[in-house]
Amino acid sequence: MNWCRIVWLAGLAVGVAATDVVADDRTWSGAEGRLRKLGRGVANVVTAPLELIRTPELVSRQDGYLAGMSVGLVQGAWRTAQRVVVGAFEVATSPLEIPRGFQPLVTPEFVFAHGKWAE
Repeated sequence: MNWCRIVWLAGLAVGVAATDVVADDRTWSGAEGRLRKLGRGVANVVTAPLELIRTPELVSRQDGYLAGMSVGLVQGAWRTAQRVVVGAFEVATSPLEIPRGFQPLVTPEFVFAHGKWAE
């Protein structure tokens, strides 16, 4: 097994485990912050396509099904792309404290924020 595959599988395991952690407003520091940022980045890359389901559902609840199937799908596609790019950025920069305190760059931090499918 080559090193790239081992690192990828380890990152995936951390990302999956990080989705069960309840996020709060505190800042992270040191190794804890770096590990959370790496896990968050991997989780966002892996779960990004779920925005194509989640976002239309949220828009449908608020503005009706027609809006959900039109505006919601466009917003879902945008949020999917956003999560992939931000997730890849967070994986690549996980050793660095960017932004300060290892704060998430997208809201909610994970697609399944606080264990809820939609808020």
